[in-house]
Amino acid sequence: MTKQLASELVRETGVDGVGVAVFATESTRDLVYASDGVAEELDETQFTLGEGPCLDAFRFDRPELHADMAGGEARARWPLFTAQVLGLGAASVYAYPLGGGGSPFGVLELYGSSPVSLAPSEEVKCRSYAHTIAHAVVSELAPVYALTSGSDVGVFRRGNVNIACGILAAYQRISTAEAMVRLRALVGEIFAEVGPMVDDVGLPHR
Repeated sequence: MTKQLASELVRETGVDGVGVAVFATESTRDLVYASDGVAEELDETQFTLGEGPCLDAFRFDRPELHADMAGGEARARWPLFTAQVLGLGAASVYAYPLGGGGSPFGVLELYGSSPVSLAPSEEVKCRSYAHTIAHAVVSELAPVYALTSGSDVGVFRRGNVNIACGILAAYQRISTAEAMVRLRALVGEIFAEVGPMVDDVGLPHR
């Protein structure tokens, strides 16, 4: 569903590419969908450099809309990222936080190859898709998708328990410790199948 919605957004607006990233913390995230190589590079560049509109959309829980990345504001706020992003061919970048009424748990990232502002109707559509995609990501947090490998749904392919924990904490407005307890309860009957991931997050085996 996340992949389908993101693809629809590209077709229905003036953007050229889209990515969906989810966070456990500011320094722990997973890119769960990218429409193309540029979208993937944009996401990776921001987290490598530690700056960019996606990170600020998550940190401050607000959209970051930048129609001209060569302009003064973007260069002043993210000098390293701006230099890289222009080289990738992304002239405009937009980022919308994903959340369920509490703190954001992810970001919808979009780019355009030309420095063109979104039309008012397109901007409304992007906000609407951000809301819908947030719910789609949470629905795909079900254990069969989030916690097992080999899924063909296009998200959580690596079964990232830290990311799943972060989404639960943000969406249900609970601590990450409580989220981990609830997540462990969800996977009781399939716990043997996720043993390798348990080692990664320091939980004891049954």
